[in-house]
Amino acid sequence: MRQLFRITFLLCTLIFISGCTMTSPQYQPDFSVTNDLKDADLQQVSVGDFSSAKESVDRISIRGSTMISIFGGSYSEYLEHALVEQLRQAAIYREGAPIVITGTLLNNDFDGSGVSIGESNIAANFVVVKDGKQVYSKDHSIHHEWTSSFLGAVAIPNAQKNYPIAVQKLITEFLTDPEFISLAKS
Repeated sequence: MRQLFRITFLLCTLIFISGCTMTSPQYQPDFSVTNDLKDADLQQVSVGDFSSAKESVDRISIRGSTMISIFGGSYSEYLEHALVEQLRQAAIYREGAPIVITGTLLNNDFDGSGVSIGESNIAANFVVVKDGKQVYSKDHSIHHEWTSSFLGAVAIPNAQKNYPIAVQKLITEFLTDPEFISLAKS
């Protein structure tokens, strides 16, 4: 009887957890990239609007739970704010600077359903305008994996905390592109 109660309690808990809505964690800059950007002697840059290529990039579901972007539900805005934060940490962000970065979030696949591995594939087109002229437009994409679990109570929080890490990898991919570094040099 006691065993049946435990199993029922566990199943009810899993059902309850699986239907929750959560928000995406705040982005944390990659400080090794921050130092590399500081050492690169780049000009001040600003960030314009980022958009979504399709509605589906703004929806993330982790084992039946919905994760909503902390920026009005928009993951393109999440990427925009994350980029601003990364550039601020490197002390090269200035609103109204003559170099403006914009972009489009192309892909935002986030899968926390694996019993041992979760994975994410994120892609964005980054555009750089310098003195009013487009000088850069390139798609960047990343693949990120993390340890998952059969248990939703472990897998869902692991997936949630790995979203900013995946975004960090995408931003790093863009900011360390030699082509971008070259055109942003002082």
